[in-house]
Amino acid sequence: MPPPAQYHQLTLPDGSWETVSCLASVIRCRAAVPTVILDVTAVQRLTIDALAVLVRKAMRLHAAGGRLLLAGPCPAIRKVIERTGTQALLPCFADCAAAVRALAEDGRGWCQVELSAGHSPLFPAPHHP
Repeated sequence: MPPPAQYHQLTLPDGSWETVSCLASVIRCRAAVPTVILDVTAVQRLTIDALAVLVRKAMRLHAAGGRLLLAGPCPAIRKVIERTGTQALLPCFADCAAAVRALAEDGRGWCQVELSAGHSPLFPAPHHP
């Protein structure tokens, strides 16, 4: 039997551009696996700039073979995602357990892992000549 697939579970405390950008940087620097469940239950409002950061991060994770799933978005966030047509990149689920169940629809078992202590093997640091 193959080992379970892995995901990171992170919490977004607010929807400001600064907070979302910081979280995106943490994922870039410390993600060990390309699937991330982002708990947004505490977020009441998401700026369009913050949404753009999440979309870009979802695209990078997708390119690495993973996904970015949003857990617990309020109706306002769901509406923004729907109106911008980004629901394919940012699928929304009622809570983290529902997001994990959705991942398991591929027949694999899934387990949560912590972010790496070092630099992310998924997104190497840019090469500077």
